[in-house]
Amino acid sequence: MADLTKKITRRTKLAFATGEIGDNLAYQSFSFLVFTFYFTFVKLDVRWITFGFIIWSLWNSINDPLLGFLSDRTKNKKLGRRIPWMIAGTIPLALVMILMFTPPLLNGELMNMSNEDIARNNVVKFLYFLLMLFIFDFAYTSFNVNYNSMFSEMFISMKERSKVGQLRIIFVIIGIIIGFVVPTFIIVDLTNQYEFDNTQSQFILNGIIAANVICVSYFVVIKWGVRKPQEFSQDAKNAPSLIDSLKYTFQNKAFLIYLIPALGTWIVIGILPAVIPLWASHVLNITDTDSILTGVLLLVTFLVSGFSTPIWVKIRQKWGARMTGLVGVGTWAITVLSFYFAYDFTTALIAMILNGFGLGGSLYFYDQCLAEIIDEDELKHGVRRSGGYYGMINFVIRLSGIINFLMIGIVFTGSEWATYTPNPSIDTLTGIRILLSLFPFIVLILSFIGLLFYPIKGERLKENRKRLTELHAKKREEKI
Repeated sequence: MADLTKKITRRTKLAFATGEIGDNLAYQSFSFLVFTFYFTFVKLDVRWITFGFIIWSLWNSINDPLLGFLSDRTKNKKLGRRIPWMIAGTIPLALVMILMFTPPLLNGELMNMSNEDIARNNVVKFLYFLLMLFIFDFAYTSFNVNYNSMFSEMFISMKERSKVGQLRIIFVIIGIIIGFVVPTFIIVDLTNQYEFDNTQSQFILNGIIAANVICVSYFVVIKWGVRKPQEFSQDAKNAPSLIDSLKYTFQNKAFLIYLIPALGTWIVIGILPAVIPLWASHVLNITDTDSILTGVLLLVTFLVSGFSTPIWVKIRQKWGARMTGLVGVGTWAITVLSFYFAYDFTTALIAMILNGFGLGGSLYFYDQCLAEIIDEDELKHGVRRSGGYYGMINFVIRLSGIINFLMIGIVFTGSEWATYTPNPSIDTLTGIRILLSLFPFIVLILSFIGLLFYPIKGERLKENRKRLTELHAKKREEKI
């Protein structure tokens, strides 16, 4: 771990940013495959899936803020507050990437079952699905909350955050590409249209690859990319109680306003991977022999997103994180409408290119704004509560999932596609288009309006940075 008194080297920054590969691979692969697998392969009714996500989100309202609070109060002389939790989440997260594709009593056995056995089998599959959600969330949150907390604690200046933010976006794109594109190389029949015998084994193989990438990525960041900032060494002792921590968080007007664009961004980021496999198969008519084209579409949009990063960095450095979000979210709101008019690979490719630019800006503003909120909170309360804020944000991310699956459930049930069949109706195809275009458009417009009211900007931001530098210097001098 880098020493506090020494400048953080580029190697440390690169190693830190490497954590984004495993972090985004885990979440995006989970988002991309878990719904498709349990809906099309396991054939779990979409209403069961929606109910599972509702239960999961209710649990997250306790679990995520609690893990953030516990992280802020963790006392470990050798490793500090964050690193023990990052270590604890690594192996369970890698394992669940494999185990999510091994539910018991799959559909090949149904022909030999009575109606009671089939009903019991559905309950068992649902409970296994719910268990995977719970294990995934605990492991993912353990790493993610603390990894993101380290970003706001290790990199304080706007210049450093912009540089590291640019590196993180590059690795975010790498992680997302692995999570979205690699499965289309491995899983031939992604939406189980043809019910091949080896489809499940291909899902499991993809999970094994993901698990190994996660372990390597997390090892690099834990070994070479994080440090224990000494200026926050006593913050665990001085951290407020859980009740006070929640009270301070929900009294923070800047944070409450920020939640609007943050929730909107994650709703759109989440709806795309959940629905795109079905969109590619049934709207674009991409068959199993051309399934790689689904991966190409996803690859293009994320490459465009990655290549746009220098633009967002310049906007951030010149006009601040708020303006970055406004431009990114506003652009994405317009381009997402192109999904409605895509009807084949060529038109879909154009839609993906257009959406890549707005996606890049929306990804970039997210951490930058939250770091500013955490800075201001530290100035007010004297301790840095990064874990508490990122824990609450993780809950918001899960809340976006429940909103998405409620929408999917409403659309699919309303068009008589609650249980998967390879031949959806015209109403279902229209519903899929709406889920990828009009629904995200409305969400992003609301996000844009929320960002207009984001208050940490201009002189307020400059004053915060000045006071924060003085506060950290004082903490170092007092060895607190």
